Amino acid sequence: MVLEENIGSVRLITLNHYSKYNILNEELKIAIKNALIAAEHDDTVKSLVVYGGANRSFSAGGNYNEIKKMSGEAAERWVDGLVELYRTVLEVNKPTVAAVDGYAIGIGFQFALMFDRRVMAADACFVMPELKQGVCCSLGAAILHFTHGYTTMQDIIYRCSVMDAGRCLEYRLINQITDRELLVSAAIGQANLLAAYQRAVFGHTKRAMNKPFIQALEQSRQESKSMQKSVVASQVNKQGAQPSSLKIT
Repeated sequence: MVLEENIGSVRLITLNHYSKYNILNEELKIAIKNALIAAEHDDTVKSLVVYGGANRSFSAGGNYNEIKKMSGEAAERWVDGLVELYRTVLEVNKPTVAAVDGYAIGIGFQFALMFDRRVMAADACFVMPELKQGVCCSLGAAILHFTHGYTTMQDIIYRCSVMDAGRCLEYRLINQITDRELLVSAAIGQANLLAAYQRAVFGHTKRAMNKPFIQALEQSRQESKSMQKSVVASQVNKQGAQPSSLKIT
């Protein structure tokens, strides 16, 4: 589910889901976590870049039609899986960079926000369409509130609109825009810049910065479970979920 290679002292982790949209199913989430942990404990690796692959998306998130039906233990496992994935990225003490091409949708958008830096292809886009798809966005709200503040969080979640690279830079969701062909090299450049700092100093500083972020995720964990189960329960008498209207090409 992931490909791993070293480019100098940078570990490049390429998502390799059978779908070019890199849907964050359980298998891919586990593979990403294992790759991140392995890189963290490899002394030859100074920094990490996560990439969706050539002519593929960083991640189009999850299947909204499935998510809308999750209740009980399934809902709890789904939320736990997301929080654990996000925590794993935040708990890597080395510099991490997301190389975003194609789509970063929903939980794919959220996943990208866990990295120290985000480099975006000029023709890529971010979108948080949960409300439009009939899915609670409590975890996304907690993340955006922490990373970008209340007003920006409201604007992104309530609009549910596709954001191109220019808009993402305006919101400071990303750090750099580059041509698709230069995406990996630009992300490696960002990783090497951060890796130039003394490793222990960078690692301790990063842990201190990410501690309240992890606390925000943990606070949202139970709230997100309760909201998901409550919404599904309120719809139990309706005749099936409407098909997703989100189309990606």
